Amino acid sequence: MDKSWMHSDRRSKGYEFGVEAFLNFAVENLLTTTHIRCPCVKCVNLKLYGVGIIRDHLYFNGVDQSYKNWTFHGEPWEATSNASRNVEEDDGHSRYSFVSEEIDMDDNDFGDFGSDPYEFANVIGDGDQLVYPGCRKYT
Repeated sequence: MDKSWMHSDRRSKGYEFGVEAFLNFAVENLLTTTHIRCPCVKCVNLKLYGVGIIRDHLYFNGVDQSYKNWTFHGEPWEATSNASRNVEEDDGHSRYSFVSEEIDMDDNDFGDFGSDPYEFANVIGDGDQLVYPGCRKYT
């Protein structure tokens, strides 16, 4: 998908068409029924809103240009740097071999990290939710 619009002037037609293409892509890949993560500069994919509010945020705040792989909106996750691609195996050792050699651990001691690379971001986003309806003091 073309992401060049992310670097365009927010007043341009290219940006307008890009925002609409992004929102259509996100809606087609919705995991929930009504809300998606907002990729604007202020929300940085931590807050959930409806499409109309996200459209406004993208025009008023701009899109977070570091969000290059739209994993929160249905794009498959892939490594974005050469370093992270080449770390997996090095001379037959796992990516954690440098640690295990130093502290005498094997690879099984590291546990299961899960399949979602953005699990921590999801937890941070959950921290903004109200504890119970009507509670405004604590999140």
